[in-house]
Amino acid sequence: MKIAVNPDPSQWVIVPAFPPPGWIRDEARRRSIALGVTGPRWRAELEALLADLLVVERRESLARLLHIDDASGTPFVVDLSLVRAGDDGTKAGRHATQKALVERFVPGAVPERQRPGPTMAGFCGFATDPEEAVQGVVVLRLAGLPTVPVDLVMRLWGASAKAIRPYLTVIVGLAARVVPAEG
Repeated sequence: MKIAVNPDPSQWVIVPAFPPPGWIRDEARRRSIALGVTGPRWRAELEALLADLLVVERRESLARLLHIDDASGTPFVVDLSLVRAGDDGTKAGRHATQKALVERFVPGAVPERQRPGPTMAGFCGFATDPEEAVQGVVVLRLAGLPTVPVDLVMRLWGASAKAIRPYLTVIVGLAARVVPAEG
């Protein structure tokens, strides 16, 4: 199932699967101007990071976002995907499915309840080991998505759980900007 997201461009860079020529350089230049960073070092580091993100394998249809809210913060990546729910739709079934997804993506994480609004509910979990590839995950069931129940899975990586956790509200806010994509 394909996914589309329309995030706040002042905080997020959408990393396209197949960028046009020169996209990395243009995005780094545009982002550094927006943040008021005049030194070439930060721009070169952002260009290298964006280039690295383009070669990281995407195993399923997902939206990849890079969070950058200022030049001093540690950027991190959020991979968003829709996963078909295999439960019976009851609250207990949804909880079991979502907790299993948290465990699948971040083994050993303690699931924390998320209820960001009346139309979404789920769990998040963060890694305790800084060496884990995925440092956190947010799993939400959204009302109003396709008639087949799906969970929005947001894998968080590219920085430590300690650096990502303060942005949990911002990350969960992405859920309101997600829609299934035609394809």
